Amino acid sequence: MKKVVLILWVILACGLPLSLAAQNKAGKSSEQRKAQYEQFCQFRRDYMTKQIGLTDQEAQQFFTLYEELESKKWKIDKEARDFARKVAHATGTVSDTEYEKAAQALLEKDEKMAQLDREYYDKFKSFLSSEQLFKFKNAQMKFPRAMMKWHGGKNGQHKGRGK
Repeated sequence: MKKVVLILWVILACGLPLSLAAQNKAGKSSEQRKAQYEQFCQFRRDYMTKQIGLTDQEAQQFFTLYEELESKKWKIDKEARDFARKVAHATGTVSDTEYEKAAQALLEKDEKMAQLDREYYDKFKSFLSSEQLFKFKNAQMKFPRAMMKWHGGKNGQHKGRGK
């Protein structure tokens, strides 16, 4: 289950920047992208605050740490993806050693992210209750679906397939 959550977060972390880059090519200005990112961040803040049941003081502490955690995770993921992309898109022959290093980098990425999760879980534990910690982990699992509903259009209904 933890792997599924991690994979969803990686997809989300990878997909959002790619989505924003694709939208830039479609004619979106940097101001529009910035505004869209700020809307996403506000939605995430509101969602997490509600799901976890944070007070204003807890929310302030929580989001300072949470945004720091997400920033570190994004950096780790980007470094591993860039390295793997370099190997995957190499124009010449790629040696077994290079493939091994790329695979190792992706494996180490998962390990580093798990270490960060543990480190920040302990930090959150200093001011959140056990119930709130549980609700936080649960909210992380449910957030991608909530984001898709929010992003999907009016009244939170997802576009496509007649649903």
